[in-house]
Amino acid sequence: MSSPAPYTPPADLITAAERALAQASPGKLATALTLYTCYGSVTGGRSAVTGAELPPFEKCSALVRAGWLAVAEAINTPVASVAVPPGPVGAPMVPPGQKPSVGRAVHYQRDEVVCAADITAVNDDGTVELLVKPPRFLPFTASDVSQAPTEAPVPGCWNWMPRV
Repeated sequence: MSSPAPYTPPADLITAAERALAQASPGKLATALTLYTCYGSVTGGRSAVTGAELPPFEKCSALVRAGWLAVAEAINTPVASVAVPPGPVGAPMVPPGQKPSVGRAVHYQRDEVVCAADITAVNDDGTVELLVKPPRFLPFTASDVSQAPTEAPVPGCWNWMPRV
């Protein structure tokens, strides 16, 4: 009995994967790396399909890295079946089932500017570490950041993205 020929992906898939990786933000690539690492920690550093040892993320094929990038982009996509209950702006905002976790996209209030941010760690005391991405400036980290008590922005705090 002969084994099947190894899979050779079509050139257009490889080209699309390389393009997606080249256009991805450093933050999304970091999230993809984190997700790949989490997968590896669950499987003991081995493929769940073949049992082969998983290579470092950087050594994976463009298709594998682009696949994890797609996961990183999808985790912050709202799911149509999950509805946020209506409520007034400024009301305490905790979307159903959402807890601060690594990779979540949130808003961080820096003085008068609302900045996009990604949670990079959740501390035991409930505060988080953030990678803050202000408009027109380089990203920076913020440590021990508390969640704002309401949906209204509070300088130096983070919020879930507001209802629209």
